[in-house]
Amino acid sequence: MTPSSMFVSERSLAVLLSGLALVCGGWALWPALEPLPRLPTVSHTALPAPTTVADPAPVYATTASIKPLISGRLDLNTASEEQLEALPSIGPALAARLIAARPYRTLADLDAVRGVGPVLLAKLTPLVRF
Repeated sequence: MTPSSMFVSERSLAVLLSGLALVCGGWALWPALEPLPRLPTVSHTALPAPTTVADPAPVYATTASIKPLISGRLDLNTASEEQLEALPSIGPALAARLIAARPYRTLADLDAVRGVGPVLLAKLTPLVRF
């Protein structure tokens, strides 16, 4: 191979690589130069009014010698420590923490109390109100 033919092949290779670089650069910039219009689709469908079905308050059995400590839903903001302990899975320590964390407005407030997890929250939801 002569030096002049080597120069021609290097030059043609450089031109080819430069052309490929320009094509790749144009391909990368094409979406910025010619963006496709992508408008969001907005639907104006009327939704039905939400219906809330209140769970009936639990009924506790009463006998001549046993009266339930709570009846119906227990208001967490006004319940005494004894009434809170009558709820399932609540002992004296958790009842004291529940009293200290008052006032309650939502289930999220109740869930924020240490010791109240998803399982206990599911048990208490039909038994309490705010």
